[in-house]
Amino acid sequence: MKRIVFLIIASLLLILAACTNENSGEASNGSGNESYKMASVYMTLSSDYWQLHKAGAEAAADDLGISLDVLGPAEETMFEEQVKIVEDQLSAGADALVVAPSLPEAMLPALQQASNQDVPVVLADADIEEFTDKVTFVGVENYEAGKLAGEYISEQLEDGDTVAIIRGQLGAKVHDDRTNGFQDALEEKDIEIVVQDGQSDRVRAVNITEDFLTNDLDIKAIFATNDEMALGAHQGLDNNARTDIPVIGFDGTPDALQAIVDGKLNADVAYDPYQMGYTSIESAYKALEGEEVDDEIFAEVNVVTSETAEEEVEKINGYLGN
Repeated sequence: MKRIVFLIIASLLLILAACTNENSGEASNGSGNESYKMASVYMTLSSDYWQLHKAGAEAAADDLGISLDVLGPAEETMFEEQVKIVEDQLSAGADALVVAPSLPEAMLPALQQASNQDVPVVLADADIEEFTDKVTFVGVENYEAGKLAGEYISEQLEDGDTVAIIRGQLGAKVHDDRTNGFQDALEEKDIEIVVQDGQSDRVRAVNITEDFLTNDLDIKAIFATNDEMALGAHQGLDNNARTDIPVIGFDGTPDALQAIVDGKLNADVAYDPYQMGYTSIESAYKALEGEEVDDEIFAEVNVVTSETAEEEVEKINGYLGN
């Protein structure tokens, strides 16, 4: 009789233990790796574009139950500070990194250090082909996207017209590709192209645009390789009562899309930086979990005009909780 009672008690204890384990598994689902510490290091956090990346990254971190620091220098041109931020995160013991490198050759040694420390690295927005140990690249085919901008404005140009490009810093692959794609799309027409380095800065773009007008350049259109410079170009035109010149931006930020709605910009090459931020963190997490990740993950790109801008503004406001 005692043996029977003992077996019954033992069985009940086993059932109770199984239930406890099952409940523990359910409670930890989605937050079982809170010990993972990640960092997203962007070119800057001072623009709406990178704030959208940040919002997407933080949403992914919440969904996955991980710790995340989102960092970046005050300006995109401060590439040395960005490198130091990455080095500091490696010293602090980050388990994985998402990096949007401002200047690839400057960032490469720090990324090699991450590889040597077995820290998975996802590159976002700007790829570095020489860094072959990356988990993946999450971004845009910038050359093809630049061509979309060129094809859009080409229909409004005639042979002999002059077009201005205000681009981000020289040597930055993102802006190189966007500039080259735009120029190549206009090859079939006899278009004179003037290129100025706007350092991804709105105020600098205002000054460059006003210089174009002061020097009597008969500009028929302006393409800016990011939205900050596009908005600066519009301001420079507006300051001189020359809003008849079309301006095309790039990135799909809230300010730029609203500027299209308000009739200030003519078009914008847009994609979804929120989803890119989310996917970057998700990809780094998968690498830590030993899951496979595609070598490249490209965002869909389209040219937003006055016909579609309001819909895009509503979508972004939803991301930001506005």
